[in-house]
Amino acid sequence: MTAPEVPIVRRRPRPPLIAALRILMPAVAVLVLLAVIVAAASTGLRNVAGGTTTTRPIELVGPRLTGQDNKKRPFMITAASAERQDSAGRIHLVSPVLVRDQGGGDQMRVTAKSGVYDEAAGRLQLTGDVRLAGPSGAFATPSAVYDAKTGEILGAGGVNAAAGANQLQAGSVSVKDKGKSVIYKGGVHTRLNVK
Repeated sequence: MTAPEVPIVRRRPRPPLIAALRILMPAVAVLVLLAVIVAAASTGLRNVAGGTTTTRPIELVGPRLTGQDNKKRPFMITAASAERQDSAGRIHLVSPVLVRDQGGGDQMRVTAKSGVYDEAAGRLQLTGDVRLAGPSGAFATPSAVYDAKTGEILGAGGVNAAAGANQLQAGSVSVKDKGKSVIYKGGVHTRLNVK
């Protein structure tokens, strides 16, 4: 017995578009893969050269820090802007304003051009035209430190104070006991205007 004859079916030739797409599509896929690799490599090189975006400091506009000292007196620190630059909890402040016991009888207001608040130590270091105003008078000094735990302020680098028409100059100042104790040290000169 002989095998039946199978008719030979000829396939139609592919249109030229299909033949071109079979070559073009893999070539496009290879080009896209190369573009992704080049973009990833250039981004990585830019981050290494210019520092990654995760190392940029956190910047705040109009921050407000609040707390209490160990005598339960509230304080508030505000600033035009703040920037946390390290993991140690130090916050750099631009134009800080410290207000202690706001609205109370012992309200004290301190302003400066710049400052650094150390959260761990509970200290605010103020520099540049530091000015304090409180019930016991006012003074200006180049730098001061506010201890947020005790509520004390220490000013140094030359102090100019005024209480009414009276004036005082000293090397440093210490404000304690809600402003009731103000101690001036170092070359103290005073001018009292008696009426």
